[in-house]
Amino acid sequence: MSKVVKRVYGSAPLWAWIVMGVCVVVLVVGLIISGNRTAPTSTSSVANGMASTAAAPATPATVAFIDDAKANPSTPKTLVLLGDSTGADRDGWAPALGRSISRSLDRPVATKYWNTQTGAYGAMVGLGNGTNGAVGFWNGSAAGKDVDYTLQNLDKIIQPDVTPDLILLNFGHTEDPSKPLAPQVQPLINELRQKYPNADIAVIKQNPEKGADSSDQLSGYAAAMDAEGIQVIDVYSAFPTDEAALAAVMSDDVNPNAAGQRLWTRTVLAAFGLPEAQ
Repeated sequence: MSKVVKRVYGSAPLWAWIVMGVCVVVLVVGLIISGNRTAPTSTSSVANGMASTAAAPATPATVAFIDDAKANPSTPKTLVLLGDSTGADRDGWAPALGRSISRSLDRPVATKYWNTQTGAYGAMVGLGNGTNGAVGFWNGSAAGKDVDYTLQNLDKIIQPDVTPDLILLNFGHTEDPSKPLAPQVQPLINELRQKYPNADIAVIKQNPEKGADSSDQLSGYAAAMDAEGIQVIDVYSAFPTDEAALAAVMSDDVNPNAAGQRLWTRTVLAAFGLPEAQ
């Protein structure tokens, strides 16, 4: 244990004291990563606070995240998820992603979940152990909240000492269904690119809503993101289009049940090039 503590302390001094206090749970040290470390170079760019018009990168942001983690196994990594309730389930696709990253990369992974009632993160939750550099997974999913809420609380959801390597945006259900989604998400993308120019961004095209037509909202969404060089993870197409079949994988009109979460998980893990749990 002392060797593990010494290794982690040397790679991320800001949170090494946490390990010393809870050394029986090595994996929790993965969450708080020094804001002074250098994130990997991204294809994302910003000019005068406006959106980039770069073409889609040859390597998807999710794959680049994994590739860089493999190439630099001792370097800590930071993943941030911003979105609504579809990413907040503690038994859902987001923690499944964290566990898969831990298994595949032999890295300790820890997460925290945003609490809209307190306006702060809850306690650390370990998602896996490992001998390589830790991964901090900040789950800023806010049930029932939209892009504007995330923008208003961005400095608390991504705290000053956190430097994201990859930011996942998971919005749609809480936005105006009668208007295209891309312009509704764009202010957040612009802000993220300005604040975190070295972070890659990927968006998730969410599951269909039961009993609703989202064609107006999703029209042109993937094309608009592609034009900016932003990866689109197409969860929408993984879900059935038949209403009866869709109802069978939903817990309510918006949120997937356990079967629906498995569809999310399979799609997201494939986007990262990670295997499903056996």
